[in-house]
Amino acid sequence: AALDVFVNETFRYVREIVDQSDAALEFETVIDGISVNGVDLIKWNLEDQITEFKVMIRPLQAINAVRQRMEATLQPLRPKA
Repeated sequence: AALDVFVNETFRYVREIVDQSDAALEFETVIDGISVNGVDLIKWNLEDQITEFKVMIRPLQAINAVRQRMEATLQPLRPKA
C-alpha cells in the first residue's frame, strides 16, 4: 500500500544518512497536488533484517492526503463484517 501511495514519477530521495545498523532517508513526492516531505527511519539487526521502520511526513495537508489514500488502498483488504 505504501508503494502505491508514495511512489510516483515525482518521488525522490534527497538525503541519506546511514551507519552500521540505522538509516535516515529523506524523501520528497507530490500526492494529489500536495508537496510531501518525509523521512524513513530504518533499523536492522546483525542478520541485516529490518527490525524497525518508521515513516514521518509533513505538512499536515500531506498527512491527511496520505491517510485518505492509504485508507482507500487498504479498504478492499479488510474482512467484511
